Amino acid sequence: MKLQKFYILTAAALLIGAFTAQAQTTALNATAGPFDNLKHDCVAKAETGSEVLLLNQGDVVVKSFDACAAGVADKAYVIIKQSSNLGKLEMLIEDLRGNVLARAKVTVREGYNGLVTAKLQADVNKGERYNLKIRAISTDIVIEGRYITNEKTDLFLNGWKLDGNISTAVGMQEVDNTSAAIQSERNPYSNDAIDARATEFGATFSVYPNPFVDQLSVTFKKDLKGETQLILMDLAGNMLHREVRLNPVVGQKVNISPMYTLNPGAYALSILNDKRVYNQTIMKH
Repeated sequence: MKLQKFYILTAAALLIGAFTAQAQTTALNATAGPFDNLKHDCVAKAETGSEVLLLNQGDVVVKSFDACAAGVADKAYVIIKQSSNLGKLEMLIEDLRGNVLARAKVTVREGYNGLVTAKLQADVNKGERYNLKIRAISTDIVIEGRYITNEKTDLFLNGWKLDGNISTAVGMQEVDNTSAAIQSERNPYSNDAIDARATEFGATFSVYPNPFVDQLSVTFKKDLKGETQLILMDLAGNMLHREVRLNPVVGQKVNISPMYTLNPGAYALSILNDKRVYNQTIMKH
């Protein structure tokens, strides 16, 4: 029963067979716009499509990309349409010699549909080609894609070359080696100070669900004194929603329901209290 919905979605691919790469694809509706609001200096992304690739447990799909910045590839994104059960996606970046530059594992819950993000720290050189490798662990995954394209990147499934792409993106930040302090301030994804603040955020607040659809909730894990503002913004800094609470206590929940219709993608949640600012990136389906 657990896999019933999953196999309904992938029935066409399964019936065709697994002996050719093209047999792994079937038509589904595309997810529009999830890569449009990513906050990076540049993004190497593949066009989203209306077809899918079936990734069975243990399967590995490899997608090449060209680095658009001289610096760090710090996040990788992939759109999945369905997962059979609780498992993980391993995402790593390799150079063309097969050297692993960065690796991360992301938990995927049963029946998940949406954007999966892996935080990586891979040093890249602008204009050079790299591979984004994705492996399914303890789950079957349906990944969105598009086939029979004219893109110059390469796609392989377990060594078989496919004619097309899967819906992925790799976000990159320029790094100025002569001014690490300035770079750390400008680049919130690649410095230890921000990682520490992210840990502090998790110890003070709980945000659910993330990604969200129409509404998300913030639950306080600590008592805070004074006025606390909860602000939802787009990545250009435009305020989309604001809530204010006075002296919030442990367990208190605040629901955030934006009055605007938000496009799928990344947004910023800022919580201000006593001259302290806590930030977290959240994703909208």
